[in-house]
Amino acid sequence: MAAVEEKRITPYFQPIMGIANKRVAAVEVLSRMEINGEVIRADQFIEIAEEVGVIHRLDAIVIEAALAQVAGIGYDGYLFFNLSPRALVLSEFTATLRSIVATSGFPPERIVFEITERDTVKNLSLMQRFLSELRSEGFKLAIDDFGSGFSSFHYLRNFTFDFLKIEGDFVANMLHNDRDQVFVRSITALARQLDIQVIAEFVENAEILTLLEEIGIDYAQGYLIGRPSAQPPGTPCPTQAA
Repeated sequence: MAAVEEKRITPYFQPIMGIANKRVAAVEVLSRMEINGEVIRADQFIEIAEEVGVIHRLDAIVIEAALAQVAGIGYDGYLFFNLSPRALVLSEFTATLRSIVATSGFPPERIVFEITERDTVKNLSLMQRFLSELRSEGFKLAIDDFGSGFSSFHYLRNFTFDFLKIEGDFVANMLHNDRDQVFVRSITALARQLDIQVIAEFVENAEILTLLEEIGIDYAQGYLIGRPSAQPPGTPCPTQAA
């Protein structure tokens, strides 16, 4: 709570590479919290933020800070932001979101909101309305961690997405687990039928990247491509992983 009040939630940036041209096309903005000089990862505090009802404030702080950092540096790729479904159904949050983006001057068409199924909501019709409004204003949508739980197909059936991120555990293990590779191929084929671009997470070695290219996946994200950094992105350039 103190970190939220004092806005000690800071953005980190992790690159997402287009597999076909080996160029960074986007960055995902990740939340980090500073406590007693130590930087804490999002997975260590996100669930607590949801439980105490401040996840919408945390999301807003990170989005505002990230947009401020990329302002004026010539970045022309996509910015991916994680949003909790619980925050999305709050009308005041969506109003705050619009205000932050409008003030920043960053084009809504290059902002992608990742919807995670970690925290499901009961009022899907309300969530659908807000997501439709965001899309009508130019924002793009991604479903995060697809395949990690029971809500993935439910979300995919009810909402229109531009990007789909495959659950990283499937990707990381698919070289040695035939079932995981079947899942990755099947999810990719499903996304193709729905005209959704696919992003593979947890890409940590060249062998996996080669297999992803053979499967026809659009983008790769993981330590092979680049680790999260406190430095905002510059103009996209060829990655060292190419």
